[in-house]
Amino acid sequence: FIKWKQKLYPRSILPADMDLITNSLSIEDLFRLSKRTCYYSRRHIDGFTEFLWQERLQNKLQLEGWSHIPKVSVSPLPLQHGTSRETEVLIMSLFYENNLLNSFLYKYDRSRWTTPLCICGEEEQTALHLLTSCHLNEEYIRNQASHLLSVGNGAHSDEFHCLGVVSVLNCSRDPNFIRVCKSMVETESLCLRKRISLPLEVQGTSSSQKV
Repeated sequence: FIKWKQKLYPRSILPADMDLITNSLSIEDLFRLSKRTCYYSRRHIDGFTEFLWQERLQNKLQLEGWSHIPKVSVSPLPLQHGTSRETEVLIMSLFYENNLLNSFLYKYDRSRWTTPLCICGEEEQTALHLLTSCHLNEEYIRNQASHLLSVGNGAHSDEFHCLGVVSVLNCSRDPNFIRVCKSMVETESLCLRKRISLPLEVQGTSSSQKV
């Protein structure tokens, strides 16, 4: 933590402690550091937690073949007060590939969901399509979503599309983006699926469970 703090907040480290930190820091050396150097706040702990989390996630996903790694955050989703649980779940589902949209359900069970296409008939029904391309969504929502996705991913124009669902996840802590997502999932013309029934075998008899 001290070495991480030195890189990000060098002014918080006293000059007398720099040599101890730069060289191999032993347990004995820790007790020689000043209170100022050892001081930490909630912001420091959150930042260090995200650093460790991002490093571990990157190593894991790169081993699994991911080319784009999502940005981690310890901050909660900035959902508006009064948002219904149903709408909240729909918003959160946009940040994952496993959701209730046709693109995923078609891969999950083609005998039940026979097309990956959106009801607009133009593209696969993914979160990015609904937010930025589907003509059944309001144009001002599509424009706002495209702008916020570009800014949130440091991309030009629509380059964020190559990131897939990661680009949506990277904007999940932006209150303006969450408001756009809320407007989109509440658009009646999109006819978004709110739940599905999955068949279960219970003691040899067929049953179903709503998800």
